[in-house]
Amino acid sequence: MEDDEWMTTAQFAKALQVNVGTVRRWARTDPDMKVKRLGPAGRNIRIHRSELNRTGTQPTPAT
Repeated sequence: MEDDEWMTTAQFAKALQVNVGTVRRWARTDPDMKVKRLGPAGRNIRIHRSELNRTGTQPTPAT
């Protein structure tokens, strides 16, 4: 089922042991991250399961 490939921000955060806000920031700032926005305003985010295995998921801090 295709829906199984997409995770909520809470599921994704739990899998990586990070805060949900961190996941939302990654989704907002990483143009290569596979995200799907739902709803009329696009506020609900789903992240593709393949992102769990992607190297460099965590953006480096700005210097």
